[in-house]
Amino acid sequence: MSERTADIAVIGGGIIGLSCAYELARQSDLRVVVFDKNNPASGTTGGSAGVICLHDLGAIYAQLTLLGHARVLELVRDHGLAYHPWGTLFVNYGEGRFPAEADAYHHRFGTQPDSLYQREFLSPEETRKRFPWIMRENLRGATLYPNQGFLDPYELVTLYENLATATGRVTVCRNTPVLQIRTEGERITTLVTRRGAWSVGTVLNAGGPWGAKVAALAGSELAVTPQRIQVCVATAFDDYSERAPLIPLPEPVEQEGVWCRGEIGGTMLFGQHHDTTKAGFTVDPDFVNRVNDAAYPASVERVVRRYWNLPKGRFLNGWCCVYGTTEDGFPILSRDTKRKNFYHAVGLNGHGMTCHAGIALATAELMLRGGTSLDLRPVTGHAERMDFSVLDVARFGRRELLTFELK
Repeated sequence: MSERTADIAVIGGGIIGLSCAYELARQSDLRVVVFDKNNPASGTTGGSAGVICLHDLGAIYAQLTLLGHARVLELVRDHGLAYHPWGTLFVNYGEGRFPAEADAYHHRFGTQPDSLYQREFLSPEETRKRFPWIMRENLRGATLYPNQGFLDPYELVTLYENLATATGRVTVCRNTPVLQIRTEGERITTLVTRRGAWSVGTVLNAGGPWGAKVAALAGSELAVTPQRIQVCVATAFDDYSERAPLIPLPEPVEQEGVWCRGEIGGTMLFGQHHDTTKAGFTVDPDFVNRVNDAAYPASVERVVRRYWNLPKGRFLNGWCCVYGTTEDGFPILSRDTKRKNFYHAVGLNGHGMTCHAGIALATAELMLRGGTSLDLRPVTGHAERMDFSVLDVARFGRRELLTFELK
């Protein structure tokens, strides 16, 4: 069989790979092929909670968040995507200033009624009335962000796949791992897959936690570390029928931060999260335990019962996914340092669901036009650009790591 050809090959069929494929096809007449070693959304994307919330750890994260939320609203309006704005709730138990003063990002981005920055301050009585499972002890009130929420990551990826293939320029190859990357000099020429060879013009690595393995096939190194993240499930429907917003637990579980969000059907999901590569979590994504550690649900339960009233709820084994993390907690979005026609969009550190559209728009700008900034006027309403040149893969070799700007 002769080699098949594509102008752009995308390795990885998660939310980043499929949204990038859609943007590349939407903004050009190039032929795009997407390879996934299993099925789309079968990796990190499918194991995520599908949360759309604030990631304002720095200006570029805040900007990526705005772009992502705007795209979700567009997909809801134009294509019927199911989005559940159940909110995010920060409960104050007597520590710090309450209500908190609005930070710089609230002032810059929170003026629109559908903004993720819109918030309501709830008294202790209002908090208990709306969320009766939250205990009263030391409760000073809560801050609710009503426009944040969650979606089904499989539905979102399926929608992107349908939109991409509807252009007539995108082919999605399921169960088709890339086994070898052949090069000539500084360029990639051929991808060898389970089902034969493809001659390619440009390659995008959207492999998530497999990103470093993909880069290694091309003889490159990538500072992305796969880290195992656990999610357990509580039968909250046994105690109440209200929708639970996204809530960070007031204290860590086994030295790790944990979030909770409600699920359709009345369950609660409790998942680990950290924003940078952390010792003790690194795994091989091809050989990872996909169920919880035996003690994890009980460890979560012990913390939850100190703060929430869920007497009948049972804490059950859920699942594990693998994040692609970086040392500084920011994504990698740049051309490869060794291969001129090789690009990377990886290392989202668990923020990929919210930030995917911003990453896809920036990837298209970089690969199609060589640009490293995006016009944000459509989402901010004023002259502002997002400079994503700082997400260069070479920053790790130079030891010029980015830092969070908590405001």
